[in-house]
Amino acid sequence: MLKPFSRYLTAIEEHLPSEHHQLLRNGLYLAILDWYTDGIEPIEAAARIRHAVTG
Repeated sequence: MLKPFSRYLTAIEEHLPSEHHQLLRNGLYLAILDWYTDGIEPIEAAARIRHAVTG
């Protein structure tokens, strides 16, 4: 599961500004793991993060 999850994180990063990449590896890691498990598409996960960060 780790290898596909790491690809999922990379796919999310592709849809986010570089300044948000660190969020994926730190505070949002467990939320992103839940989204991965729930089948949320990377582009949707990125949109959720952008919305949370920018309001």
